[in-house]
Amino acid sequence: MVDTDAYVPTPRTNQGPLTIGWIGSPSTWPNVRPLLPLLQRMCDRHGVRVRAVGAGAEAERDRFDGLDLVTWSEASEISDVQAMDIGIMPLLDLPFQRGKSGYKLIQYMACGLPVVASPVGVNSEIVDPANGLLATSEVEWEAALERLIADPALRSSMGAAGRGRAVDAYSLASQAPRLVELFQAIAGRANLADGA
Repeated sequence: MVDTDAYVPTPRTNQGPLTIGWIGSPSTWPNVRPLLPLLQRMCDRHGVRVRAVGAGAEAERDRFDGLDLVTWSEASEISDVQAMDIGIMPLLDLPFQRGKSGYKLIQYMACGLPVVASPVGVNSEIVDPANGLLATSEVEWEAALERLIADPALRSSMGAAGRGRAVDAYSLASQAPRLVELFQAIAGRANLADGA
């Protein structure tokens, strides 16, 4: 769940290079590493930037021209996502990754970004053809990124669809009634167990 009153789209000014973005932590950066040669080619071919938020000091050895390594902070997290044009979530298909929540996809979508993700775990449920693209192989990742880089209207429509899905299905406001219902059910069972 995300606070979709805080994670909001910002106007795309079309000033400066298009930005492919990723947000995560040093422990999840290894999921991105297999795509780095492709991302470097995208930078070289199209003049795009890659913005990696939270990759940590280890990522310094992965740096290439076009890769911006940004230190994560709670204060700037939302604006860091809003500075992106396309959000990516590559995952290795391993047991730990299959259990991930897809939170970064929801952050991207809440900010109105189109997404490209590996179809691993819950990612396949979050991403649909209206809001993003799923990619397994490097060839699929390249095709997905090329398609979004070349088509501003597609980026815009997928971003809008993603925003709608984030608000309807993954926002604090949409989940609050379910949480209240859950807590009431738990409290009711506790009262029954106590003989109340």
